[in-house]
Amino acid sequence: MALTRRPRQIGGIILALVVACSGVIFVPRQTPVSAAGALGAVPATKVVVFHPAGTAGSPQRGTCDMGESLALDRSDAWRCMVGNEIFDPCFSLVPHASSVICDADPQHPTGIVVVLPAKLPSHGPAHNAQAWMLRLGDGTICGFLTGATGEIANQRINYGCTNKNEIIGSPQAQGAVQYATAVKVDKNYKPISIFAISIATIWK
Repeated sequence: MALTRRPRQIGGIILALVVACSGVIFVPRQTPVSAAGALGAVPATKVVVFHPAGTAGSPQRGTCDMGESLALDRSDAWRCMVGNEIFDPCFSLVPHASSVICDADPQHPTGIVVVLPAKLPSHGPAHNAQAWMLRLGDGTICGFLTGATGEIANQRINYGCTNKNEIIGSPQAQGAVQYATAVKVDKNYKPISIFAISIATIWK
Protein backbone atom coordinates (compact mmCIF):
# COMPACT_ATOMS: atom_id res chain seq x y z
CA MET A 1 0.00 0.00 0.00
CA ALA A 2 1.35 3.42 -0.93
CA LEU A 3 2.23 5.89 1.81
CA THR A 4 1.13 9.45 1.09
CA ARG A 5 2.48 12.42 3.01
CA ARG A 6 1.12 15.94 3.29
CA PRO A 7 2.37 18.24 0.50
CA ARG A 8 5.42 20.30 1.46
CA GLN A 9 6.61 23.63 0.03
CA ILE A 10 9.99 23.18 -1.68
CA GLY A 11 11.65 25.96 -3.65
CA GLY A 12 8.39 27.43 -4.86
CA ILE A 13 6.80 24.07 -5.73
CA ILE A 14 4.31 22.14 -3.67
CA LEU A 15 4.90 18.44 -4.10
CA ALA A 16 3.11 15.47 -2.68
CA LEU A 17 5.33 12.45 -2.19
CA VAL A 18 3.97 9.02 -2.82
CA VAL A 19 6.27 6.24 -1.66
CA ALA A 20 5.49 2.85 -3.14
CA CYS A 21 7.37 -0.39 -3.48
CA SER A 22 8.12 0.43 -7.11
CA GLY A 23 9.75 3.77 -6.28
CA VAL A 24 8.97 7.39 -5.51
CA ILE A 25 6.59 9.54 -7.56
CA PHE A 26 6.56 13.32 -7.25
CA VAL A 27 3.13 14.79 -7.95
CA PRO A 28 3.06 18.55 -8.70
CA ARG A 29 0.20 20.26 -6.86
CA GLN A 30 0.74 23.85 -7.93
CA THR A 31 -2.08 25.19 -10.14
CA PRO A 32 -2.73 26.59 -12.63
CA VAL A 33 1.01 26.52 -13.43
CA SER A 34 2.02 23.44 -15.42
CA ALA A 35 4.47 20.91 -14.00
CA ALA A 36 7.15 22.00 -16.47
CA GLY A 37 6.66 25.65 -15.54
CA ALA A 38 6.78 24.94 -11.83
CA LEU A 39 9.97 22.93 -12.13
CA GLY A 40 11.55 25.82 -13.99
CA ALA A 41 11.40 27.85 -10.75
CA VAL A 42 14.04 25.57 -9.19
CA PRO A 43 17.67 25.85 -10.40
CA ALA A 44 18.95 22.89 -12.40
CA THR A 45 20.97 20.35 -10.45
CA LYS A 46 24.72 20.60 -11.03
CA VAL A 47 26.64 17.33 -11.42
CA VAL A 48 30.33 17.62 -10.49
CA VAL A 49 33.05 15.00 -10.84
CA PHE A 50 35.19 15.46 -7.73
CA HIS A 51 38.99 15.32 -7.74
CA PRO A 52 41.19 16.07 -4.71
CA ALA A 53 42.73 19.53 -4.81
CA GLY A 54 46.03 18.34 -3.33
CA THR A 55 47.54 16.86 -0.20
CA ALA A 56 48.81 18.12 3.13
CA GLY A 57 50.82 16.68 6.01
CA SER A 58 53.12 13.69 6.12
CA PRO A 59 52.39 10.54 4.09
CA GLN A 60 50.70 7.76 6.04
CA ARG A 61 51.04 4.02 5.58
CA GLY A 62 47.92 1.99 4.90
CA THR A 63 46.29 -0.62 2.70
CA CYS A 64 43.48 -0.81 0.18
CA ASP A 65 42.92 -4.53 0.72
CA MET A 66 39.19 -3.83 1.15
CA GLY A 67 39.06 -3.29 -2.60
CA GLU A 68 36.97 -0.92 -4.64
CA SER A 69 35.02 1.96 -3.13
CA LEU A 70 31.47 1.33 -1.97
CA ALA A 71 30.70 5.05 -1.91
CA LEU A 72 31.83 6.01 -5.39
CA ASP A 73 31.42 4.10 -8.65
CA ARG A 74 34.65 5.20 -10.34
CA SER A 75 37.71 3.36 -11.59
CA ASP A 76 40.03 5.52 -9.47
CA ALA A 77 38.08 5.08 -6.20
CA TRP A 78 39.09 2.62 -3.45
CA ARG A 79 38.17 1.60 0.09
CA CYS A 80 41.28 1.82 2.25
CA MET A 81 42.45 1.70 5.85
CA VAL A 82 45.00 3.67 7.83
CA GLY A 83 45.40 2.02 11.20
CA ASN A 84 41.87 1.17 12.31
CA GLU A 85 40.21 3.95 10.31
CA ILE A 86 38.39 3.29 7.04
CA PHE A 87 38.53 5.88 4.27
CA ASP A 88 36.07 5.52 1.41
CA PRO A 89 36.66 6.74 -1.16
CA CYS A 90 40.39 7.12 -1.62
CA PHE A 91 41.66 8.19 -5.04
CA SER A 92 44.42 6.81 -7.23
CA LEU A 93 46.02 9.13 -9.77
CA VAL A 94 47.09 6.37 -12.17
CA PRO A 95 46.22 2.67 -12.65
CA HIS A 96 48.15 0.28 -10.39
CA ALA A 97 49.34 3.15 -8.22
CA SER A 98 51.45 2.51 -5.13
CA SER A 99 49.78 5.34 -3.19
CA VAL A 100 46.34 6.95 -2.93
CA ILE A 101 44.85 10.19 -1.67
CA CYS A 102 42.41 9.73 1.22
CA ASP A 103 40.32 11.96 3.48
CA ALA A 104 39.39 14.41 0.70
CA ASP A 105 35.83 15.39 -0.12
CA PRO A 106 33.98 18.34 -1.69
CA GLN A 107 33.86 20.20 1.64
CA HIS A 108 37.54 19.50 2.42
CA PRO A 109 39.21 18.88 -0.95
CA THR A 110 42.77 18.54 0.38
CA GLY A 111 43.60 15.00 1.52
CA ILE A 112 46.49 12.90 2.77
CA VAL A 113 48.83 10.61 0.86
CA VAL A 114 48.55 6.97 1.89
CA VAL A 115 51.48 4.80 0.85
CA LEU A 116 50.53 1.20 0.06
CA PRO A 117 52.60 -1.98 0.59
CA ALA A 118 51.89 -3.09 -2.99
CA LYS A 119 50.50 -1.62 -6.18
CA LEU A 120 46.74 -1.48 -6.60
CA PRO A 121 45.10 -4.27 -8.62
CA SER A 122 43.11 -3.69 -11.77
CA HIS A 123 39.79 -2.01 -11.07
CA GLY A 124 36.58 -3.61 -12.25
CA PRO A 125 34.23 -1.87 -14.69
CA ALA A 126 32.89 1.42 -13.34
CA HIS A 127 29.85 3.33 -14.56
CA ASN A 128 30.13 6.65 -12.68
CA ALA A 129 26.44 6.29 -11.91
CA GLN A 130 26.22 6.52 -8.14
CA ALA A 131 25.86 9.89 -6.45
CA TRP A 132 28.45 10.15 -3.64
CA MET A 133 27.56 13.43 -1.95
CA LEU A 134 24.62 15.80 -2.25
CA ARG A 135 24.02 19.45 -1.50
CA LEU A 136 20.29 19.85 -1.06
CA GLY A 137 18.30 22.92 -2.01
CA ASP A 138 18.42 24.20 1.57
CA GLY A 139 22.23 23.84 1.75
CA THR A 140 22.29 20.58 3.73
CA ILE A 141 25.14 18.21 2.82
CA CYS A 142 24.48 14.46 2.64
CA GLY A 143 26.96 11.64 2.11
CA PHE A 144 26.52 8.06 0.97
CA LEU A 145 26.46 5.51 3.82
CA THR A 146 28.71 2.54 3.03
CA GLY A 147 27.95 0.48 6.14
CA ALA A 148 24.86 -1.44 7.12
CA THR A 149 21.78 0.79 7.29
CA GLY A 150 18.05 0.16 7.41
CA GLU A 151 14.97 0.59 5.26
CA ILE A 152 12.14 3.10 5.34
CA ALA A 153 9.15 2.73 3.02
CA ASN A 154 10.85 -0.28 1.43
CA GLN A 155 13.88 1.78 0.40
CA ARG A 156 17.44 1.64 1.73
CA ILE A 157 18.66 4.55 3.82
CA ASN A 158 21.42 5.61 1.42
CA TYR A 159 22.60 8.98 2.76
CA GLY A 160 23.18 10.61 6.11
CA CYS A 161 22.88 14.41 6.29
CA THR A 162 24.42 17.19 8.34
CA ASN A 163 20.98 18.15 9.70
CA LYS A 164 20.47 14.56 11.00
CA ASN A 165 17.90 13.76 8.34
CA GLU A 166 18.32 10.75 6.08
CA ILE A 167 17.87 10.21 2.37
CA ILE A 168 16.25 7.02 1.12
CA GLY A 169 16.66 5.57 -2.34
CA SER A 170 18.47 7.37 -5.16
CA PRO A 171 18.02 10.86 -6.61
CA GLN A 172 15.25 11.13 -9.18
CA ALA A 173 15.12 13.59 -12.05
CA GLN A 174 12.25 15.87 -12.98
CA GLY A 175 13.59 17.60 -16.06
CA ALA A 176 16.88 19.33 -15.20
CA VAL A 177 16.19 19.16 -11.46
CA GLN A 178 16.93 16.12 -9.35
CA TYR A 179 15.13 15.45 -6.09
CA ALA A 180 15.96 13.46 -2.98
CA THR A 181 13.51 11.70 -0.71
CA ALA A 182 14.34 12.99 2.77
CA VAL A 183 13.22 11.45 6.04
CA LYS A 184 13.10 13.27 9.37
CA VAL A 185 13.49 10.83 12.25
CA ASP A 186 13.00 11.08 15.99
CA LYS A 187 15.60 10.23 18.64
CA ASN A 188 14.74 6.55 18.24
CA TYR A 189 15.29 6.79 14.46
CA LYS A 190 11.59 6.39 13.77
CA PRO A 191 10.38 8.40 10.74
CA ILE A 192 8.40 11.53 11.58
CA SER A 193 7.95 12.79 8.03
CA ILE A 194 8.98 11.92 4.48
CA PHE A 195 9.30 14.70 1.93
CA ALA A 196 10.88 15.63 -1.38
CA ILE A 197 13.60 18.25 -1.62
CA SER A 198 15.52 19.53 -4.62
CA ILE A 199 19.23 18.77 -5.02
CA ALA A 200 21.47 21.73 -5.85
CA THR A 201 24.68 19.74 -6.47
CA ILE A 202 25.56 16.09 -6.92
CA TRP A 203 29.17 14.99 -6.58
CA LYS A 204 30.28 11.82 -8.28
